[in-house]
Amino acid sequence: MTTAIVTPCALVGLAFLAGNPDYGVLGMILGTVVLIAGLAVVAALRPTWWLIGPALVLEIGLLVASGPAIRAEVLALRGERTAVVVTTAHSSKDKTGRVSWTCDLRRADGRPLPHPTLAGYAGCSGPYDVGRTEDMLVDPDGWIPPRSSRIDRAGLNEGLALLGAAGALFAGLAITAGRLHLRATGR
Repeated sequence: MTTAIVTPCALVGLAFLAGNPDYGVLGMILGTVVLIAGLAVVAALRPTWWLIGPALVLEIGLLVASGPAIRAEVLALRGERTAVVVTTAHSSKDKTGRVSWTCDLRRADGRPLPHPTLAGYAGCSGPYDVGRTEDMLVDPDGWIPPRSSRIDRAGLNEGLALLGAAGALFAGLAITAGRLHLRATGR
């Protein structure tokens, strides 16, 4: 029963922790450890493919999908529109030769900006962005990196509802595995 409740909550919390650039690696490592431990408990209780397979898929979904959904929701609820200036742009190539861009940011009013880096997927398009001033959503506590204020908010509530459903389904699978184990052992 404890695994059924703790595992989904821990996976969502650790995915949110991984959303902060300062704690990203720690959050993903701990999330992977919780994923393996939760799956090991379900597998130890009832080692059948129809319980282990869906449990693994739900856990991976909770770990991977909850981070972006929660970060977007936090910025939608708490993000403050702030004038930000792009100061520099840096390029990098991946193994296929595709170029991606990262932009350094600063507030237009000169105050410090936590996590002043914007990745290409979040709104950095390259060197012609340098000097551009744009309104961005900035988390006042600095937990979430800034994002473009043109975020598509369609589906945020549905995404969070799906995360809740995935957590409830995992809990149901873990409880079912426990009940089947008790029934098989005659307790």
